[in-house]
Amino acid sequence: MPHVSLRVSEEEKAKMKISFIDRKGDLIMSRRFTYSAKPTACLIGLLCLLLTLNLAQSASAGAPQQIQRLSGADRYATAAAIAAAGWTSASAVVLARGDDFPDALAGAVLAAAPQVQGPMLLTQTAQLPSVTWEKIQSLGAQTVYLLGGPGAIAPDVENFLTAQGLHVLRLAGADRYATAARIAVSAVPSASEAFLASGASFPDALSVSSYAAARQIPLLLSEQARVPQATLDALQELGVRSVTLVGGSGVLAPAVQSQLEALGLSVRRLSGSDRYLTNDAVIQGLAQDASVVYTATGEDFPDALTGAALAARANHPILLIPPVTLPQAAADFLQAQITNNFTMFLLGGTGVISSEMENTLRTGSADPRISLQYIQAESYSGALTQLSRIPGDASQSVDILSPNWYTLSASAETKSDGTLGGSWDTSGSHNYAQYVAAVHGRNLKIMPLVGDNGSNASIDRVLSDPAARTKLAEQIMERVRTTGIDGVILDFEIMRDDQGPNLTALTRDLYTRLHEQNKLLGMAVMSRTSPTAEPWLEEFNYHDLAQYVDYLHIMTYDYSWDTPGPISPLSWIRKVLEYTQSQGVPMRKVLLGVPYYGRDWAAVPATDPSDPAKYSRSALGSAAAVERAAAYGAEIQRDGSGIPYYRYTDEQGTEHQVYFEDALSWEYKLQLIREYDLGGVGAWSLYWVSDSVGDGLFPLLQRYLR
Repeated sequence: MPHVSLRVSEEEKAKMKISFIDRKGDLIMSRRFTYSAKPTACLIGLLCLLLTLNLAQSASAGAPQQIQRLSGADRYATAAAIAAAGWTSASAVVLARGDDFPDALAGAVLAAAPQVQGPMLLTQTAQLPSVTWEKIQSLGAQTVYLLGGPGAIAPDVENFLTAQGLHVLRLAGADRYATAARIAVSAVPSASEAFLASGASFPDALSVSSYAAARQIPLLLSEQARVPQATLDALQELGVRSVTLVGGSGVLAPAVQSQLEALGLSVRRLSGSDRYLTNDAVIQGLAQDASVVYTATGEDFPDALTGAALAARANHPILLIPPVTLPQAAADFLQAQITNNFTMFLLGGTGVISSEMENTLRTGSADPRISLQYIQAESYSGALTQLSRIPGDASQSVDILSPNWYTLSASAETKSDGTLGGSWDTSGSHNYAQYVAAVHGRNLKIMPLVGDNGSNASIDRVLSDPAARTKLAEQIMERVRTTGIDGVILDFEIMRDDQGPNLTALTRDLYTRLHEQNKLLGMAVMSRTSPTAEPWLEEFNYHDLAQYVDYLHIMTYDYSWDTPGPISPLSWIRKVLEYTQSQGVPMRKVLLGVPYYGRDWAAVPATDPSDPAKYSRSALGSAAAVERAAAYGAEIQRDGSGIPYYRYTDEQGTEHQVYFEDALSWEYKLQLIREYDLGGVGAWSLYWVSDSVGDGLFPLLQRYLR
């Protein structure tokens, strides 16, 4: 059980709240219990809470506490981002070709060598990318090691660097095997052991590269059926006595092992039936510090290549993964990490490690569904309070938080202007970036809500003007850059019915911009059941919008508005989902709207008995609804959707009808996720979730989404 401190604060005479705080001062769990004068009763209650905490911590073991992505717009920018994560300065760097691997596979060992101790960067053959040159300058490097001959890195690149006053050393041989030998001998003058991997493919060499670099063990290359002479010469020059083959007999044949043993060398093999199982054999067979894991695609080489130099700094492993399904061996490796404190770095953008795979890695679930939780808060402290209501390892029940931060400015009502305003302060000690850090610290993503300002004039003018749409997209991207958010959720609800094409155009533009920066786009849309049933919602073209969003959150709530009734009845939700399917929407993009609030409708006295009944309404959460029922002695009943409701008469004689949501009604809705194979939930909002309500809610989310 982790170290915790216990804080007890009296909230009421008969109620107390216990908060468990970790060493960093972060909230793990808060629970309320009823105080008893009997010590035994209090002790039993406290022990139950401690047991709950222990179980919650045990259940989340193996999931990374933090997951970070190191990426750029392309492989060259990703290499620069990886370098920035590990070095603020470096006197030397290693430069490798970015579009082919043979000359670079041994480069991580050189990067970690005493004479370098710098990052590995990438270049195009004929031209040094500007992002690479800028990183060399920012590091203050004076020496650059080029890997490969002029066919790999052209003289123009070398001449440019020399003209800038840098000392350039080129390590090259007649072929990839001779180049690897030259790199190995330059990096490690002598060694009793060496690794040998295929020179015809990259995955096996990359699997072992971070360990080889950390331990300064030469990494050499071989052909499939024989060891090239250049490799044999390097083994002899280095004084190697034992060799570890990395890869199965399909990449390094038994003849390779026989050839080495004939020379008196001791030989062992780390291998699996494919590149991913070989990667697992390397991770399991070598002593590495798995408190930090660097994860890269196994389908291409650049990110793992440059990431190996960073991973080597503290002997951390490189985990190779496929594009879609996480291999069982990789899943077992991650689950075997018995502490919550390990960190995972994803190397590369969403084009190489998708958001879906990131969710799998972050949650430990092979088939994760998204839990998007909205936050209604007018202040930094209010937003922090709602974040703290998520217990334990937050990623076990939540994936994304969406605070209501941005709206169109009032100027949009009088002119075509895409300017955004904010809901609370953006400067000082309590700013957006600080809240982003707090959310990321709980291993969650943050995608703030971007909405209209309650006036259809605002969004209509912006959507109708291409220049204003562009300005709005640019304003959003500026927020992405300055705050570190993971994307945004668009929520435009008040617009003309003919704005559908313009809304899709905005979404398409923003989707492209965000994906270029490895960010996400979600959109909240009003609920539709047919093309004709809600003609006032024609602007929400589900099919077209779904092409340009990562998540389509369908707001399946507010069914009853002017008159008393359920907020989110199941029969209506099914109609919405069936219509969505009929529009060709990928259902794994769909997030089901789940309300955490209810409503109290109060009858308004009629001035004319012939007028239809009228009601005023107010929102309330589950806990408040139950307390109100108890206060007025009302009997809580349930409708066919499992939604609780009751009636009462207040002190002024006004009749009320209350419909709300609780754990049972939420469970009925969450079952639809599996029935329709949805992508998850979009829940409005944590503002209505008290600690007692959370006790029933968050385990449900974990059960149905994980």
